[in-house]
Amino acid sequence: MAGTNAASPGKSVTERAFAVLMSFDMGHRQMTLSQISRRSGLPVATTFRLLNHLEAIAAVQRDPAGRYAIGPKIWELGILAPTHDVIGMGTRPLLLRLATKSGMMVRVFVCNGERALCVEEVLANGASAPGSGPGMTLPLIESAAGHVLMGGMTPAARSALPLTRTAFARIEENIAAATERGWAQRSDAAGHVEYAVPIRAEGRPPMALSLSTPPTASAATRPGVSIETMIPEMRGVARSLAAILAPAHRTDSDPLATTRRESGD
Repeated sequence: MAGTNAASPGKSVTERAFAVLMSFDMGHRQMTLSQISRRSGLPVATTFRLLNHLEAIAAVQRDPAGRYAIGPKIWELGILAPTHDVIGMGTRPLLLRLATKSGMMVRVFVCNGERALCVEEVLANGASAPGSGPGMTLPLIESAAGHVLMGGMTPAARSALPLTRTAFARIEENIAAATERGWAQRSDAAGHVEYAVPIRAEGRPPMALSLSTPPTASAATRPGVSIETMIPEMRGVARSLAAILAPAHRTDSDPLATTRRESGD
């Protein structure tokens, strides 16, 4: 559940507003006032007042039934984050081609605390999986993407993760092996598999490109397609993504940036 201590004494208006916003997640994309109050840990009257302010600036939106959802302003701000602007950068055709060729689910992940956060997802038909897509998360220590992301962290950052000494040593071995071969692999008892390679984009925190079995499938890849052939494909896509996301590429391809340079802004 979202932070239940948000209403503790001393919390600022900003902290309470964020408690309201953070009460939303992939499993709670639309909620009533009472639900938001309960998940944020704020009184109903306070929650209502904050929602009114947030709605006025399009940070939340309300449907005719009175249910609230995250508003477009939050999306506009979130897309500016250095690791979250993959959507809309012309990367989707690359991901779709990889999904079509492999028959697997393609995702781009960034690090979000102790979890890998999906910022883009594509299936072979161009859609996202039900209950998945941008915004879903996977544990760093239990996902191939997470191992790749941890490989891009400093040892100090990894040591700050809540792991026992034994678990930390095992994770360090897995990360070292994945770093040496350039890709990571994870599988579960149900036969679902995930492969990941790093996206080394200039000026950005660690990112990972992931191929995984769709939730409704059990085969690792499309018949006749081996992961040995897909790893080079993934690496090629990762390099292309890194080039697209590079600062120089963004500046040159952004007409608004060109206008700003010409006007001296």
